[in-house]
Amino acid sequence: MAYEWDVFVSYPREGQVGRWVHNHFLPLLRDCLESTLAHQPRVFIDAEMPTGGIWPQQLKQALLHSQLLVPVWTPPFFRSRWCMAEWESMLARETVLGEAVPPRGLVYPVVYSDGDHFAQRAKHTQYKRSLSAFTYPFPGFRDSATYLPFHDAMMEMAADIEAHLATIPPWQPDWPIVEPVIDDAPPIALARL
Repeated sequence: MAYEWDVFVSYPREGQVGRWVHNHFLPLLRDCLESTLAHQPRVFIDAEMPTGGIWPQQLKQALLHSQLLVPVWTPPFFRSRWCMAEWESMLARETVLGEAVPPRGLVYPVVYSDGDHFAQRAKHTQYKRSLSAFTYPFPGFRDSATYLPFHDAMMEMAADIEAHLATIPPWQPDWPIVEPVIDDAPPIALARL
């Protein structure tokens, strides 16, 4: 096997950020990559997984076969066990690669909002793309004057991603996958009154 996906988009699904990803970020990311990549862009997002499969296994397989993680950083990202496991999986892959890791790593962070409540390692990440000026989740954003600079920022991002993908090492079947931490504590037994 080999890489199946150029980009794996990791994001918290709830609230504004989920709507923004689906209404604006994902469609424009695909369009802009279409304009820059030599091949049809292959962007994985969990909402498009086929039905009937085992969701956690499909998610892990997609991550295993993705070249670059594009996490959408916002405080809910760092509260999500799944988002954190996806990010930590790519960081573990970087550790396996050692000196062969690309200059910018295997993670291309997009800052949606509020860096004050990010994980410590994220706060110290130098290379990240801020789109916080364009985080309107509403469909009408497409018709606003602010959408044009958003498009420009996404075109720059697509060019960055294209250059980044050219540095990704060949696929290895034993890339590490970090499991999300699930709280399996037994229910608390309450005393009868």
